[in-house]
Amino acid sequence: MAKKTCPNCGTSIDASRTICPACRMVIREKSSSAPYLIVAGIVVVIILAIAVLLMNPFPQSGTLPDTKITPPPTTPGSSSPSAPACTIVVSGSKVPPSTIRVQVMTSTCSPGDVTELRVSVNGVQQGTMSTGVGTSRTYTATSATSNVIVVAKFSNGAERVVFQNPAL
Repeated sequence: MAKKTCPNCGTSIDASRTICPACRMVIREKSSSAPYLIVAGIVVVIILAIAVLLMNPFPQSGTLPDTKITPPPTTPGSSSPSAPACTIVVSGSKVPPSTIRVQVMTSTCSPGDVTELRVSVNGVQQGTMSTGVGTSRTYTATSATSNVIVVAKFSNGAERVVFQNPAL
């Protein structure tokens, strides 16, 4: 017959006995399912944590918002005028805590080619600014990171985005 040892006094006893005859200690069988229950509990906690993260993702730093520029509508059968080959370089910078500075740095356009520069912040038209080199203007930022777009309107009616920064 199979034998086991009493954990209290060390006496060898029959495996079928639940009480040690030497010291009268109750001998309990170890549950063989306990390690499996612990592992199953850990797996359930991990699955729940992943489900919560997938349902409520937190914003990741360094990601830029999606920006879409929609061209103005055109009538069927007509072609929109093309912008001249000249270039305008515009820069933008954040002036803490809540101001954005936009400045015309250089331009290869002839006088009169560009009629206005329209500035929008987070999709809201903020106004226009002069087209001369060195011209600058400040705008109020509406959030911690602002999407700034500057569109040049040319004398022939064409328009072109000359500056876009989704993270100012």
